[in-house]
Amino acid sequence: MSLTFRRYFPIILLVILVLSLFTFVLGEQRVRAYTTQSNLETEWVSGKENDFSNNKELFDETIIHSIQVIMSDEDYDTMITTYQQTGEKDYFHADVIIDGVRINDVGIRLKGNASLRSALGGKMNPVGMGQGNFEGQQPDLEDMPQMPEGRVRPNFGERTQPPQDLQPPVTDEENPDNDQIPPNFDGQADDQQGNIPAPGIGGFPEMNRLGQNDGEVKIPFMIKFDEFVTGQTYQGYTALAIRTYGASYDEALLEEPITNHIANLVGLPATQTAYTGFKINDTEEKLYVISELVNQVYLDENFENSNGVLYKAELGSTLNYKGEDPSSYTESFTQQTRKNDADFLPLISFMKFLEETDDQAFEKELPEWLDVDSFALYLAVNAMVVNTDSMIGMNNNFYLYYDDVSSQFTVLMWDANESFGKLGGSATYDITLSEVPTAFPGGRMGGHGGMGGGQNVLISRFLGNASFRTLYEDKLKLIYEEVFQGDNLETLVNQYSDLIHSINEERSLVDLDAYNQAVDEFLNFITQRKEYLGSQTLKTN
Repeated sequence: MSLTFRRYFPIILLVILVLSLFTFVLGEQRVRAYTTQSNLETEWVSGKENDFSNNKELFDETIIHSIQVIMSDEDYDTMITTYQQTGEKDYFHADVIIDGVRINDVGIRLKGNASLRSALGGKMNPVGMGQGNFEGQQPDLEDMPQMPEGRVRPNFGERTQPPQDLQPPVTDEENPDNDQIPPNFDGQADDQQGNIPAPGIGGFPEMNRLGQNDGEVKIPFMIKFDEFVTGQTYQGYTALAIRTYGASYDEALLEEPITNHIANLVGLPATQTAYTGFKINDTEEKLYVISELVNQVYLDENFENSNGVLYKAELGSTLNYKGEDPSSYTESFTQQTRKNDADFLPLISFMKFLEETDDQAFEKELPEWLDVDSFALYLAVNAMVVNTDSMIGMNNNFYLYYDDVSSQFTVLMWDANESFGKLGGSATYDITLSEVPTAFPGGRMGGHGGMGGGQNVLISRFLGNASFRTLYEDKLKLIYEEVFQGDNLETLVNQYSDLIHSINEERSLVDLDAYNQAVDEFLNFITQRKEYLGSQTLKTN
């Protein structure tokens, strides 16, 4: 044995012993930064190339699915407090069990703006907030439209003082008087008029509503299967939206499934949805809606050429041209696909065309820029179902897909859980869209002041052209005859209601009294809407 080897022999021996100890203790287990617990019997089903399969289709609308997220209490609490204090929606590690199939190492985060703000308070995402950019400031409740008698404005800003022991900690430096007051949107002490609720420690928080009985507060989430494991999917999907009732309590959750059904029925692509029971760890299972996302998978399903560029509109995206600098549009749109080899140039060129082209060239050339037939149908669907949380009202919740082969844009629907007048607009909402408001009166469940940023230039020019308005009116007639004549909508609502009733005794997903009341209110709105539409000139024969 050489002198050098003898010198390092004790160190080598120590390394071998440490490695042997790790191997003995850990074996083949993965080290996790969170605990896992579940009372469900689960099975592992792995598909091809890290795709998890299941004998239950994810968007099978004939069943109520089951989703359980397993994550540490510490991560959950951090996820909530981070959003409330900063407005950030970060991904955290979790495992998820979907209809009995477990997928480990997924990402979960909070999602939404108004719906999330309504549930948790905190700092609303200021991106694309239209006029004034909102900047997380609270709406002035005194200046907001008055609600019709018997209806209640959603609790968009005002909250009761949270219990002392649940308030976020405030350091002596930040609060020298040591007053136990939670921070406001800007991280400073707030006053009695706009207190932010404390985190929902260990579960879903309760919400005090203005004059409304307390309902079950539900927090919307996003699950991303490939956030931490590259290539991991579930039935081919990379992500899944766990959706709620929107900005105001509604136990039935009918708006988005019904709206998307209508869109698909008349030939407009819309995301697939289904109902599910959902819970975090061992909390009570509650009824949610699951939705696919508008992403690359969605493009692959709906477009012959799916390799174009997808842009997501943020709140207040009016399509106004602001010059050639791409940074001028980052608050209005986010690029979703081809981020490394494409840019905002097609979108900027389109907006410049919308604002600067004369009327004659606009009519002649718009079909080269835009799928005008699909756009007319998009406008008509949203107008007929009174979906003001879209391009026709809030300038929100739509995507623009640029097909780089045809050099043509298509407007895509997204997030319809505020339709049927839920966010704003009555059953007599004007289908001509001649004067689209940017501040809405109270809707079916109570509305709030508009933050749409003004008139949308594409809508105003499109409907201001006689030929394109005729196309739009034809789509209104199509939807009226296919959907609103007869009892198609009522039948669909009753089918969903029967499905919920059939499993609720076993799984207790909803409060049946509140659920039945919400269904009756939805059906009443449909009746009123049909009466209004029947008074319009919509029949083709």
